[in-house]
Order: sequence, then C-alpha cells, then structure tokens
Amino acid sequence: ESFNEVMDIDLETDMDNELILSKINAMNILGFKILKVEDCLDKVSIVEKFSTAIYKIKGKNEDIDALVKLLSQESIIERKEKKDKIVERDLKEKIKYFAKSSDEQIEIHIFNGSPNAYIEMAGINLTEVDIQKYGYTEV
Repeated sequence: ESFNEVMDIDLETDMDNELILSKINAMNILGFKILKVEDCLDKVSIVEKFSTAIYKIKGKNEDIDALVKLLSQESIIERKEKKDKIVERDLKEKIKYFAKSSDEQIEIHIFNGSPNAYIEMAGINLTEVDIQKYGYTEV
C-alpha cells in the first residue's frame, strides 16, 4: 500500500496547476487522488529529487524489536553471489532515519531501496508484517 507517491507528467499544452489538479481528480479514479501539482523548473529527475522513501512497518512486537536491533547495528552487511563471486555491501548506508513509533510499528527512511532486505535479514517473514510507503523526503 502506498501514500503520497510522486510522479511527473509532460503536457502537450500549457495548463495551470490548479486546473491539472481538478481535471485529474474529477475523473474519480478509485484509490487515486492528486494532492498537489508543482512545476519542476530544474533539470533534476524526479528519482533524484525524491530518492528517500518513508516506510511504516507494522507487525508483532518481537518482529519490530528484531528489526530495531538490526537497524541499530553499526553496519548491516548483505552478501550475495554474483557471477560466481561473493559481493558484499553495507545496507546501513541506505538508512537515513528509523524510529520505533509503538510496540508494533517502526518508521524507516531508506535511500533508493525497500525495507524487504532488512526485514528478511532480521529473520522476519515478509508475510508477517504490513509495509506501507508514506511518500518521500526531498533531497
């Protein structure tokens, strides 16, 4: 489930931002609503501008505690086999922020990534947690 996703569009004709907002929302697309329209005057891609995603993960208290324990480590080394070589990378570098907001929920801000690898490395089954993306932080 996702909230506050960012997207970019190219228009064939110029249109006022308020008109764009009202026209898209007037289509009444189930589960889809435009909250804000902005002009992007710089040449930075939207992926570069909004590269850190905000996730809220809900699960059993012991699963959230295991995730907090993993994220609190000085480094989080992932090892993968690629072309008959073992490749290591430190996933801790991608974590920009995390905080346990309740016994059964944690908020994590991840640069260019998803929480799945962290959840699995903490020994948690992905089907046992609810992951929601709440948008992005702007660079």
